Amino acid sequence: MTAAATANGATPLPGRIDTLTPDQEVALKKTWVRILKAFEQKGEPWTPPAKVAEPAKEKKSRWGFGGGKKESENKDLFMGATKNPDWLALPVEQALPLIPGEELAGTFWNMVAGDNADAVVLRFLRARKWDLDAAFNMLMNCLRWRIVSRVDDITALGEHGVKNELNNLKPGMGDSFIENLHSNKSVLGGPDKDGRPISYINVRFHKKEDQDHEVIKVMTLYFMESSRMIVHQPVESSCIVFNMEGFTLANMDFDFVKFLLHCFEAYYPETLGSCLIHKAPWVFSTVWNMITPLLDPVVASKIHFTKNLDELTNYVDKAILPSFIVGKEDIKKNTELPPLPPAGSLASRQSPEFKQYEAVCRNYLAETAEFAKSDIPAHDPKRKEQALAVRHSTIKIEPIIRGRTYFHEIGLADVENDRLILKFFGHIEPKDISDCV
Repeated sequence: MTAAATANGATPLPGRIDTLTPDQEVALKKTWVRILKAFEQKGEPWTPPAKVAEPAKEKKSRWGFGGGKKESENKDLFMGATKNPDWLALPVEQALPLIPGEELAGTFWNMVAGDNADAVVLRFLRARKWDLDAAFNMLMNCLRWRIVSRVDDITALGEHGVKNELNNLKPGMGDSFIENLHSNKSVLGGPDKDGRPISYINVRFHKKEDQDHEVIKVMTLYFMESSRMIVHQPVESSCIVFNMEGFTLANMDFDFVKFLLHCFEAYYPETLGSCLIHKAPWVFSTVWNMITPLLDPVVASKIHFTKNLDELTNYVDKAILPSFIVGKEDIKKNTELPPLPPAGSLASRQSPEFKQYEAVCRNYLAETAEFAKSDIPAHDPKRKEQALAVRHSTIKIEPIIRGRTYFHEIGLADVENDRLILKFFGHIEPKDISDCV
């Protein structure tokens, strides 16, 4: 599948695989040369220190606007627990040589998640307006953050495995994660009019003091990585709808807002297709004035306010919208938990199937080294065949690299006979997206 026609029939966007200018082709290849070099580096060995008791945290103000310790000083228990903290704390130019290249490559392919790797690299180039140094540093900063934050572990463990890991670190923390995950704070849906997945955030169900901030961070990453499950060219981004009905200042969590914005700006560039703030009450204007200075201009350009259903249907067909948005029924905070799917395992990365997948990825990188020296364009059929081989291999080992999720169970997408079938919860006819690179 090419970008000859996007999901909504629009003209293909510039700076994508099928629409690159000659200068952009050169930029892509030069960036690949630097990436390949980073993947080959040895790095430096590091042994985790013995665990020490966590000091008591100073309580923050209600909204997280100040008071107490700064966010950067709060110690997470899961994120950052298994890797050298210098990998993330040092400036990227100093930290990068410390990280083994195989770890950079491993998290890179988990980030690609079966997408076309050229498309992923291009997202960073577009985000930095084709400044090669800035784009490369942004990509490496993203990879080191993924490693230290254990993003790949979150995906591989699945919700049940994450629950177990968090409970082992702090009794009740994993239970809190599951309760938040199934509370209706966030509900996946879609597609929007551009064929993108939608995450509905029901803001009224959130109060920052009800759970550890790390629980919300892990849940956010879990949702973001789960939405990557259905990425397929030319659909590269997602839509967020903040349902502000019932919002009061008690629901404001400034730390969460900062974390989410930073994720989209620094770690998931060009993946926010649109952000719709629906039915915001007048009291939200005070909060919005505090948020606006934090917004990256690119992110800000994708934020739209919708006052009513008619305005929202400019972005999402009414038939696709959930009943709690169209007013057919109210949505309540869910307190009944469904049976959890089986827990994923980190040990499965040692399986023969995973080793075969790694071999396919290494072959792609070897072919990329030749591609970077050639005049072959990124849209060349042979180049796309190379990407397709990785996609097929990724789909085949989906049960290994992605723990079973509730989203599989309720019909977002699933792997059937080594084919990735997009279902969108019955909102569309099942669609085989296995060959969409």
